[in-house]
Amino acid sequence: MAQQTPNPQVHDEEPFIPPYYMLILALAGLLVAFFVLFTQPTFNVVGWGGLGIMLLSLVAWVLMAPQQARAAFTGRTMRFGGTSLLVTVIVIVALIAIYTLVRSLDARVDLTERDTYSLTDESRQAIAGIGADPNFAPVKMIAFYGASQAGSRDRDNLLFEDYQQTSAGKITYEYIDPDRNPTMAAQYGISNPGQIAVTTLDAEDNPDVENAEIVNFFSQDQLTNAILRVSASGDFRAYFLDVQDGLQISNADVSGMSQLSQFLTDRLDWTSQMVNLVDLMSLDSDINLNDDQADGIVLNIPGGSQPLTDDQIAFLTDYVNNGGNLVIYADLNFDGGPSLATAENMSNFLYDHFGMRFNESVVLDPVQAIQSAQNIVADDFDSQHYITTGFSGNASMVFTAPHPIELAPTAPENVTVTTLVSSSETSYTKSDVSALMNGDASQTEADPTGPFILAAAAENNQTGGKVVLFGSISIPRNDTAALSSANIVDQAAALNSMIWMTNFEDFFFQVTVQSAQSPQDTLIVVEQQTGSYINLISIFVIPFGILAIGLLVWWNNRESAR
Repeated sequence: MAQQTPNPQVHDEEPFIPPYYMLILALAGLLVAFFVLFTQPTFNVVGWGGLGIMLLSLVAWVLMAPQQARAAFTGRTMRFGGTSLLVTVIVIVALIAIYTLVRSLDARVDLTERDTYSLTDESRQAIAGIGADPNFAPVKMIAFYGASQAGSRDRDNLLFEDYQQTSAGKITYEYIDPDRNPTMAAQYGISNPGQIAVTTLDAEDNPDVENAEIVNFFSQDQLTNAILRVSASGDFRAYFLDVQDGLQISNADVSGMSQLSQFLTDRLDWTSQMVNLVDLMSLDSDINLNDDQADGIVLNIPGGSQPLTDDQIAFLTDYVNNGGNLVIYADLNFDGGPSLATAENMSNFLYDHFGMRFNESVVLDPVQAIQSAQNIVADDFDSQHYITTGFSGNASMVFTAPHPIELAPTAPENVTVTTLVSSSETSYTKSDVSALMNGDASQTEADPTGPFILAAAAENNQTGGKVVLFGSISIPRNDTAALSSANIVDQAAALNSMIWMTNFEDFFFQVTVQSAQSPQDTLIVVEQQTGSYINLISIFVIPFGILAIGLLVWWNNRESAR
């Protein structure tokens, strides 16, 4: 019998590439696909390539290691963990679907108690009013955020978008890096990153850089108030009476007052206009000095060498008795006789209704003066009245050949009179104006000595009428306005007079929104010892206590296993 030789056992040969390499490649393709999905605007060819590599690698793994693939789906791991994996996948898919649906609806709910990411009820009402009112100009918020504000930008962007949506697009916003655009930052006066400039836009979408409001840090109340301030233009009017030898707002020479008019229109957004009494007194006049629709009206009389008629004085009397505002700058009559300010009918009107009037004499001061005794330098200001309360330190006013102002011993009923500016004790008056014009300014023993009142204000608390008198025509002129760099405050006094009369500052002060104080905003103060206890518990006791409990559980499980 022939002996049979058993066949040698054939062992499976190992693949040239280990199968688990395919799994690693599949995982890499999946990571690439996820990276593209969450970082790129669209799922591009790189993402699809990653998915393709993942699928091809999985197929290669199944072909190279079929037993491992079969065990992965039928083994113990699949039997016990498959259900958990399936539930996890279903939950993830459901969350993605819900997130996609909510994002498509663009629905937002601010869950913070302080409305950190949305407008408060007060701000929302104010901003919605701006969007609905066609009289409000468009507003732009320019956030000068640098690299240090990169983390805050996404958070603050939510509130910026709420401003834009609530205002129906009338309020927009823009981010600018002050480090990359220092020129624009300098234009708005930005000194630190994180500041926000709020400005209006004209018809050509050009920002009003000069009148922009600067918000120093991101604050909803501050932003809302800045938007309201730049949006609230108001209707304020300054009328200048066109009289003989009076100043003109169109005159840009040293003897004009174009700078005062330009400041009113360009910086304060007022209406500045020359008018004459003939048109004002006409029944079909287009100008109503007591217009209730205006937020504030002031009538200025810039000089005048000839007196007004009695009918014109009667018109001015009715105007101020109905709550009108009047500013008079006294001038000289070089032809002899009284001027507009010193005429008898004007003096009687001022004295009877406001307890003050101009004297026909002229105040001189050879000691406290510029170039000549006629150019008086006065620095004795009333520190309480709005017109002069900010004039302190080295501030002074220049009066050229001013008329002194007389006050009645007793002011009329309901009238309050305030002395604004007075001359020095070295001043004196001359009654002969013609001799003064010929160069005779020397002081005699018969000349009254100072101090004299050079500017005064009066207010009738019952009618609301206000009158401010300045003894010289030089106050609103361009030549004194040019001396502002030398701390000459003539033009500031003229502006303050109109601002005080119209309550212009109060108008903008009232344009403000203050969110209601929330209980969570209440400051909590603890003693030093209590603070130490809190630090001990939060930094040491809680974290190390949890670690100790974990070690104890591990030790007990170890003993039970033994």
